[in-house]
Amino acid sequence: MKASVIIVAHAGAHHLVDSLDSLAEAAEHRGTEVVVVDNGSADRCGEEARRRYPWANVVRSDDNTGFAGGVHLGVGAATGDVLVLLNDDAAAEPGLVEAHVETLAANPKAAVSAGRLTSWDGRRHDFLRGGVTFDCHAFQLGQGFGVTDIEPPAPGTPLPFACGGNMAIRRSDWEKSGGFDRELFAYFEDVDLGWRLWAVGREVVAAPDAVARHRGASTSAALGDFRRGVLFERNALRTFFACADDECRAAFGPAVLATFLHRMTAFAKERPELEQAVADPFAAAGAPPSRGDRWRRRLRDEGVTGCARHLLARGLLGARVGNPALEDGLLLMQLRAAQGFFAGLDRTEKRRAELEAARTMPDREILTRFPRLIVPTYTGDEEFFASDAFETLLPDGWPLERTNLDDVMRR
Repeated sequence: MKASVIIVAHAGAHHLVDSLDSLAEAAEHRGTEVVVVDNGSADRCGEEARRRYPWANVVRSDDNTGFAGGVHLGVGAATGDVLVLLNDDAAAEPGLVEAHVETLAANPKAAVSAGRLTSWDGRRHDFLRGGVTFDCHAFQLGQGFGVTDIEPPAPGTPLPFACGGNMAIRRSDWEKSGGFDRELFAYFEDVDLGWRLWAVGREVVAAPDAVARHRGASTSAALGDFRRGVLFERNALRTFFACADDECRAAFGPAVLATFLHRMTAFAKERPELEQAVADPFAAAGAPPSRGDRWRRRLRDEGVTGCARHLLARGLLGARVGNPALEDGLLLMQLRAAQGFFAGLDRTEKRRAELEAARTMPDREILTRFPRLIVPTYTGDEEFFASDAFETLLPDGWPLERTNLDDVMRR
């Protein structure tokens, strides 16, 4: 099988060099095709790649099409039977391409081989295996643990999904499945793909000998915490509603939606003025405090200097300065995620209908292999997930595992 390595780069000239250097021997001496997608980068990293690495096939997009869209561009330019995806801030260890090809050859039911990622110094795990929560967020299980602390999965071990930063997929499976969901832009496109492949009877398996060192956080640094959060929350909703079959949707839908709404209210409570604004107006506790109470609270929380600053602002900006405003915080993040989800809901339903027409494995069987996780992650999760009310939202008879962030990863 001929392999093509696809690297999507966006404003990453400074670390793309390391990635391409790690592939030079395979490209120059073993004929491995390397496709670099310059995904609308301002630094024109593709031009530098073309100049320094004449063996690289560079594809340029004037716009940033996201990681998912960038991979589609790379696949269109590649000629291999096996498509190897490597992050632009990752460096392949010797034998990575061969390990992916050998894993797929040894596992004919596998559409995808999942490589391993380590920290840049090779001392800590970055991606070993993945886990999916009941509301379709995903974790890199074992991330941050020492490489000697956790053994990698054996070759061919079934996994729910591969990390898009180091994976390989047969071209035939990419084309039949439609590949990554372009509308996800970035994050969870690999989770979505893994779920859809299992649903049609194909597998994702471990390729622990396909190793790359990963700098990490290049995509998140470019996006910023706020936009990354919007993508996390929107994409989790879209993935659940695009992939879950009727039984799974009915079983988990109430908990998924209630958790999203609970987080929205919990985020509002992180700012006192927003907490007051969203309080129940019909409850005694929700009645607005008197002006004197507000000033006593401000004096207590902000001191004389803070009160003086507020008075000055009111004088300069007008009396409306004290009204709560939505800024680039967690509440606005959640609202934008909801807006994005509903804006694409018709397309999500169409994508789901296409999957259901091709499905051969019900979700109950998939989740028996890969139980969904309950992991308190955000403000308010710990209390809500421990409540009797949340427990009543969970389905009976479906495999679920409760855990916590410290057991999932080292932060």
